[in-house]
Amino acid sequence: MGRRASRLLLAAALACSVGTARAAPDPVKGASPDRHCRPGATLLDLEPRTEPEWYGLYVGDKKVGWLRTSSALETRDGKRVRVAQEEMLVEALVGPRKVRREVLEERVYEPGKGGRLLSLRSTFRGDGGDRTVHVTCGPSSCHAEIASPDGKRTADIPHPGETAEQVEAPRLAALTCRTVSGNQLQSDDLRVKRMTSRYAGRSRVGGAGVEVPVSVVEELEEGDRVAPRVLVSDEGRVLETRVGDGMVVKVEPMETARRLDLIDLFSTLRVPLPGPLPRDVPMAITYAMKGIPRGFDLDDERQRAVAGPGGETILTVTARPFAGKDVPRGKPAPRGDADQAATIEIDWEAPSIRALAEATVGGTPGTWAASRRLSRAVFERIEKVYGQSADRASDILRQGKGDCTEHTRLFVALCRAAGIRAREVKGLVYASYGQGGPGLYWHAWAEVKVGDGWIAVDPTFGQDVADATHVALGRGTRQDAISLVGALQVTRADAKRP
Repeated sequence: MGRRASRLLLAAALACSVGTARAAPDPVKGASPDRHCRPGATLLDLEPRTEPEWYGLYVGDKKVGWLRTSSALETRDGKRVRVAQEEMLVEALVGPRKVRREVLEERVYEPGKGGRLLSLRSTFRGDGGDRTVHVTCGPSSCHAEIASPDGKRTADIPHPGETAEQVEAPRLAALTCRTVSGNQLQSDDLRVKRMTSRYAGRSRVGGAGVEVPVSVVEELEEGDRVAPRVLVSDEGRVLETRVGDGMVVKVEPMETARRLDLIDLFSTLRVPLPGPLPRDVPMAITYAMKGIPRGFDLDDERQRAVAGPGGETILTVTARPFAGKDVPRGKPAPRGDADQAATIEIDWEAPSIRALAEATVGGTPGTWAASRRLSRAVFERIEKVYGQSADRASDILRQGKGDCTEHTRLFVALCRAAGIRAREVKGLVYASYGQGGPGLYWHAWAEVKVGDGWIAVDPTFGQDVADATHVALGRGTRQDAISLVGALQVTRADAKRP
């Protein structure tokens, strides 16, 4: 539940926070003993959820959306099945524009223990583009149909191995006091992710003048560095999910859940800086940062982090012009690895994407030379508009406008169409827009692989090499950077030429 809510926030370009929310409680020593644990329990032992449950979605102390969930046994076409539904809405201002994104999802499973996924239907509406994804599964494979205003596409994929236990994984982990793991098919890009819900102990939460015991479950996608925390009551009700210190999904009455605060997330939710930063390349900038969890790896070819005093992380980002030897481009690989493949969002096989890539770099054999030409083409072609979002690269090209997400996604698609390995990067970048002084804002850019190394490129800013104010927090499909929302502080930033 929290995982899909955080992905929706990222898709809406709202991954920022004011940092006023309290952290989820840690497991408490001496809290209620684990008498509630039923290690041998199964999905069939969970209390049924006969009525929909409503949740408010908060960033900091402001509500930006709501979530409705349900899971029940039904009879369809004369067969008993388990049906799980989620409906989400996010609405906020991004600069001068109101952004609204809705997602409705239904998953149908066989009814019993270990019941396999039979179908999935997701409908996306609003900013990011309208589309419907319908997946039907047999014993070993699934057939997907993706419909959007510009037509319909199909794809056949292996069965993800998803079972009904994944719908109730936090509740099941809380009941059994054990770890529940399994695959889950991601509806926005048809990616299969490995999810683990781990029982982390007991805690107490207060409300209405009383304290009640709860189970704490950590929910991790394979490769995550920080786990969202889910609080489950002894009656088996999910009370809230906290993603880092800044985002929370908490149970509320329907009337309360649907009341939203309309706030300008872009201008108010930033990481303040003690002063302006240079954008020159070459340059090395050393940041003293608070709020980076232990074990949150930041090191790469441009960044090096060491532990500082008082729990700080000292991170040095170094940007240098590319001085290596250019290498020939490869060949496009629609079914290649994660840095090559065509996906629902990076749909580089679309004729318009392939045509633009060929027109731009058809006579440019070098990987680095072609990357620079494609980055400049995106910078010049796409109008800079905050909050004008589209999910698919082909839609971005047709729309001709967008913010950093749109620039980056189109650039990555063009690179892959030209036989260049490329991936999206999420993190922070320096800007000073006049709202309270200089700060680091949540941003997206790209990396391209030239030879054995990755080079950071920012097509939104028109930078062949992204400057040292770019702080990378996550790459590709990794989404756990959302856990840092609301927690980050920069106490010092020193720049010098390397």
